[in-house]
This record gives sequence, structure tokens and C-alpha cells, in this order.
Amino acid sequence: MTAGKEEPPAEDKEDPMATAARKTSQRRQLWRNEGEPSVVRFVGQIGVLGWIIVTPILIGLFIGRWLDHKLGTGIFWSGPLLVLGVAIGGYSAWKWIHRQ
Repeated sequence: MTAGKEEPPAEDKEDPMATAARKTSQRRQLWRNEGEPSVVRFVGQIGVLGWIIVTPILIGLFIGRWLDHKLGTGIFWSGPLLVLGVAIGGYSAWKWIHRQ
């Protein structure tokens, strides 16, 4: 041990394998208590996921078309803002899936 630095107690250092096993056990116990999720829940999740992806795409396209109309630039802004909407929607969906 170095002077002025103390090592944390052994119980603070958790083994990653033990943590994963505990989480798996908790998920299994939750499944036993609650059972399988309903079909309605899956359909609702698919709907929410769709809107999470589609909404930023439509917003980007709307803003791009509006800018193109105001500036007279053809599709100069529509394309990049559409791609930006796809990226934001994909990232948001990915984050939402990992939270569920």
C-alpha cells in the first residue's frame, strides 16, 4: 500500500461475472413472477419504435423542403437534412431499445 492511498474494501470490487449472473437471475425471477409480455405490448413497442424513427426523418425533410423553397436551392437542403433525420431516428431507436 502506498502512503496516503487506501485500497477500497474487497466488497466494493465486484466481479463482472458475478454481476452478470446476478442480473440474469433477477431477470429470470421477474419472468417467473410476471410471465411472458402480451402481444399488445409488442405491437405497442413496434409502434413507438416506428414513430421514434419516422418523426426525426419527417422533421428533417420538412425543414429541408422549407429551406429549399425559401432559398430556391432545389433539393440542396432536403437531402442532407433527410440523412440527418435518419441518423437521429436510428440513434434514438437504438437508445430506446437498450433502455427497454
